[in-house]
Amino acid sequence: MAEKPEVVPAGHYLLLGSDAVPYLSATAGTLGGHRRARIYGRLDCPAALRALRRGDYAAHRVFFADERTAVAAGYRPCARCLPDAYRRWKTTPAMPGSAP
Repeated sequence: MAEKPEVVPAGHYLLLGSDAVPYLSATAGTLGGHRRARIYGRLDCPAALRALRRGDYAAHRVFFADERTAVAAGYRPCARCLPDAYRRWKTTPAMPGSAP
């Protein structure tokens, strides 16, 4: 995987692309995620905000331009802040060798 830049230049944001490789963007991401859990959700997700307050989440935080990119990168929707998308994901038959 590509190295994250040590410093993100002013006016830029570090997002994950559909290939799960970080890139610099002049536009902020619309969704946040957790690299280890491979979950994405809204930036105001109560579960993510609670985890950030505990201090064990920020080191694994990633951002996406949109939902399509997050899904292509292999992340699933958050059950708490995106319940409809989560239900659709949960009921979609998994491809062989992948999680539901």
